[in-house]
Amino acid sequence: MGAACRPKKRSGNPPLCVFQAVTDAEMMSQSLTPVQWLSIVAPKIDRSTLERMGPPTDACGRGLELEAEPWPACPGQYPPTVPKVGDPVEASDVVLGQVGENRMLAWAATDELASGDAMGPAALIIWKGSGLEVHATGLLRGLRRDARLRLHNTSGVLVVILDAQDCDVDDRCTTVTKFFPVVSRRFLDVPLLDADGNCIGSPSFVLDRRLEQPQKGKLTRRFTLQRTVELSEEEGVVLVDLVVGEEYDPKDPVGTVKPFRRVTARRTLEFVEDHFVLRDRDLWEHVLSDYGLVRPDAPERTDAEAESEGEVDPIEEPRK
Repeated sequence: MGAACRPKKRSGNPPLCVFQAVTDAEMMSQSLTPVQWLSIVAPKIDRSTLERMGPPTDACGRGLELEAEPWPACPGQYPPTVPKVGDPVEASDVVLGQVGENRMLAWAATDELASGDAMGPAALIIWKGSGLEVHATGLLRGLRRDARLRLHNTSGVLVVILDAQDCDVDDRCTTVTKFFPVVSRRFLDVPLLDADGNCIGSPSFVLDRRLEQPQKGKLTRRFTLQRTVELSEEEGVVLVDLVVGEEYDPKDPVGTVKPFRRVTARRTLEFVEDHFVLRDRDLWEHVLSDYGLVRPDAPERTDAEAESEGEVDPIEEPRK
């Protein structure tokens, strides 16, 4: 596709730039090859050689260098952006997400970092007339493996949702979800704070966790977390956590597993100025602190104490 980007004036919400000369077949199918998407979203990648031709720009040719302080709300806490040596650009680096009628999110995750994240230009693109309109751009940074892009509204702003797999050396994977607000038609990478203004870090959330805590001569305690992301028209983005605590005898692998805690919580992810906020305490850490073995000298809370705070769905023993 011969892509020429030029300003276009229009009433209402005009595009940042427009790509013309999409073929009829491409318009009908609303699909391009990965290399075509790459040449649109990351114009500093040579289309024929897939070589980098200089500092990255967005689809409209604007520079994408990081600010001197990327996280003003959490000074000095932005993760290092150390590139992985010898990382080539590949057509498979392009991540696409259909986010509505005629709307696409495209991310050129071309730069792998030593941290395991990937970084690169992204764009919100609308198929229109005989071409493509670009309506938002910016840098996205996150995990790339099996990545999926979504779009939702929370706190009155659009939020890009990136789901991807985080895998260990044994190829055991878990899903991680990260959020990026769209402000003034720019994708932003902002930090997450708690209700007291303390920095938590990146707004990235593991969707399932598992921890076993053996006790010498006693039952082993096992904790599991199952987290889902609800996209609600009324509440925006809501994290729904379920933490289950169980005990079992490690010497009896076929023995009965006894649940002793089942805790649920809903937390709304809010966007405020230049950061996200979660106002409620992390349920996983809360349960481990109160019922796990991470604080062996601390007294374990009773059922009555936990239930009085509305945190525990008590698990009753079956009646005999």
